[in-house]
Amino acid sequence: MAVRSTRSVHPVEVVTVVGGSAVLLGSWIVVVRDHGVPAWEADLFQGINGLPGAIWPVVWGPMQIGSLVGSLIVVAITYAVGRDGRLTLAAFVASQAAWWSGKAVKHEVNRGRPGAFFADAHIREHAGGVGYVSGHSAVAFALAAVLAPSLPSRWRPVALGAAMLVGFARVYAGAHLPLDVVGGAGLGVLCGTLSRWAFGLGGEGLPPRIDRRGGQVR
Repeated sequence: MAVRSTRSVHPVEVVTVVGGSAVLLGSWIVVVRDHGVPAWEADLFQGINGLPGAIWPVVWGPMQIGSLVGSLIVVAITYAVGRDGRLTLAAFVASQAAWWSGKAVKHEVNRGRPGAFFADAHIREHAGGVGYVSGHSAVAFALAAVLAPSLPSRWRPVALGAAMLVGFARVYAGAHLPLDVVGGAGLGVLCGTLSRWAFGLGGEGLPPRIDRRGGQVR
């Protein structure tokens, strides 16, 4: 008979959830408090957004990982490669949760996109609506948080690097300000880790993953 473990959640998972929550909340507070763009954020935006236009064709493709359609493609590839239904569902739920909860945060914060603050911004991709948080970044980091712990160790930095590239690309594209990306990353990490817990994936997860063949928790 399968048994459930009473072990606690792995400390790294707890740190990830707390860290993601802190990043989301902290960036949210700064955005609401300042009612604009802090000087350091403006400098960072202009530094990234002002990079040569030749970079755009390179980052445009990877940036699509954070789109709604792109996330579904990643989910499909996850199943095609690993044939792991649990991991596939976790990736799907995490990416959808990140995308739609990001929409809710946008509605609450109502912060403009870079074009509303910088007349000389390079708008390489026109995006409607408001900026905070970056939905692309939220989805990309949610997928990274779900998939990275299940990948071979040498591939985990690739998953994180891809998520970071999406965030960079959104600022470079003129679609988001840096704090939009930071908030999206925090939201994504939170959605991704909670999705792993919900599907019993990784470490000592919550709930634990059960091997029904031997009745052992793994």
